[in-house]
Amino acid sequence: MIKLAKAFYRGFVGGPSFDNCMHYRFILEDKLLTLDVPSSNVAAVPSTIDVSFPYNSTSWFNQHKQDHLHHVYVHMLSKNWMYLPPISYLPSSEYGMLSCQLRIKQTNKINVLDINQLKRFVIDEYDDFHWGPGGKNTKIKNDTTLESSKRANPWQGEALNEEILGRIEAYGKPPLPAAKEIVMNGLQWVFYQVKKSNRRSRHDFYCLPLSEHAFLEVKFNHRVDLSHKHKKWDKHALESQQRIMESIKLSELPVDYDNQIADNSVSYNEKSN
Repeated sequence: MIKLAKAFYRGFVGGPSFDNCMHYRFILEDKLLTLDVPSSNVAAVPSTIDVSFPYNSTSWFNQHKQDHLHHVYVHMLSKNWMYLPPISYLPSSEYGMLSCQLRIKQTNKINVLDINQLKRFVIDEYDDFHWGPGGKNTKIKNDTTLESSKRANPWQGEALNEEILGRIEAYGKPPLPAAKEIVMNGLQWVFYQVKKSNRRSRHDFYCLPLSEHAFLEVKFNHRVDLSHKHKKWDKHALESQQRIMESIKLSELPVDYDNQIADNSVSYNEKSN
């Protein structure tokens, strides 16, 4: 009864619970990465978690990499948390979901250790992909230009540009705000956000340089299913995200640390989405 009353007061059930938290350790060559992440509340087929990630190895990266849009990465860890109404009457009544994913990225285009270069790189990769030959923005531009040519009064010059940009804002991939620096636990992260003005869902990215050509990326996906219920869980999701990020620590690997021990020999429910 107390739990139900609390749920009605909060306006939701679910989300990350730090009362049920897992401590993870990952070996990043000569570094030890640790963090605390609440257990998922989404049922799925269990899987095991790798321990060691030789992030500087090109052959290892190419063997394990995944591709999604402009992102090429090696998956480390994923967790999902649903937000639900206190009492669910319909299967589609979910408010939304918060997910967290850790992954390793490599690039030869910049010196990742240069924070200013990394800040520009993450935004440029987004723009270059969506404005590339097969990108969504390029398709919108071409389709709009073709449509204009068939009109009795074609859009000209600035009018055509405004129409293209308006459509990109509505259903394309509009420009991103500049990336910025964030310091947590003495670690210097690059943060950027992918969010459209006409949607509540968003992606938050935190990038931590590991070497000249590799970095750790933590992605948070705020998926909003019922926009009119978003305020009920938005603050909790953001606080949970901040708490997870503040738990991340990167230190030198102890000399006597046995990297054959499967520190993360627990199951987790989600693969990358």
